[in-house]
Order: sequence, then C-alpha cells, then structure tokens
Amino acid sequence: MKNDNMNDNCSIRIFGKKISSHNFFALILCTIIGVFMICTTLYRNKKLSTNTDVVAAKIIDINQVHNGIGLWGYEMKYTFYLNDKMYTGTHSIQKKELDIIHVGDCIEIIVSLDNKKVQKWNKSKGLLNCQ
Repeated sequence: MKNDNMNDNCSIRIFGKKISSHNFFALILCTIIGVFMICTTLYRNKKLSTNTDVVAAKIIDINQVHNGIGLWGYEMKYTFYLNDKMYTGTHSIQKKELDIIHVGDCIEIIVSLDNKKVQKWNKSKGLLNCQ
C-alpha cells in the first residue's frame, strides 16, 4: 500500500490516464522540440519560396562533424557572392555525397534575399563550372 502512495506522488493524471512525472517531462520536452522544428521548417520554406536569388557557391571545406549524441556526419562549407558582398554558408552532407563533391567544386545555392542565412543547396543541378 505504501508503494502505491509513493507512485501516486510521482505520477500525473492527464485525460484520465496516469503517467509518471518523468514521462510527462519527456512528453513536454519532445512537444516543445517538435513545435520548434516545425516552425523553423515553415519559416525556412516560406523564405525560400519568395524573394530569392540563385548563386554559384564554391566549396571551401569538407569536414567530419560530431553532433553531440555519438553520431558523426559531414559538413561542407562554401562561399558565394551576392551584390558584391561575400557570404559563407554550411550544409550537412551524407557520406555517399563525399565521392561526388570536392573542395574547389561549385554548387548552386538558393538564397533568401530577406534573410541571407536562409540558404538551400539545389542538389538537382549537380556541380557547376567555377568561374
């Protein structure tokens, strides 16, 4: 009986279901992260659907990055010019793309003119000739 009371103190009743307070905290945290990711994606898609420019960017670095949870990935860093001003951007890439792209290659980037940090690599164009 005493254990049931302790479990009642560490649980929360939502919609008639009893869940532990730890699971409730995880549920709230996942919901907040999910809402943030959805809003970020919607913002990015909106900015890339209106008032954009297409530029050629030169890949200046490709390196392996650690995301903090034990997974390794790859990231390319590139530079491009827009209105005679140089910008730098990064994009995550998959391991299979390492054989395709190399430092010094050029790629096509779609840039939002409202927010220059919102960029997208147009993979369908492949590699471009650098000028």
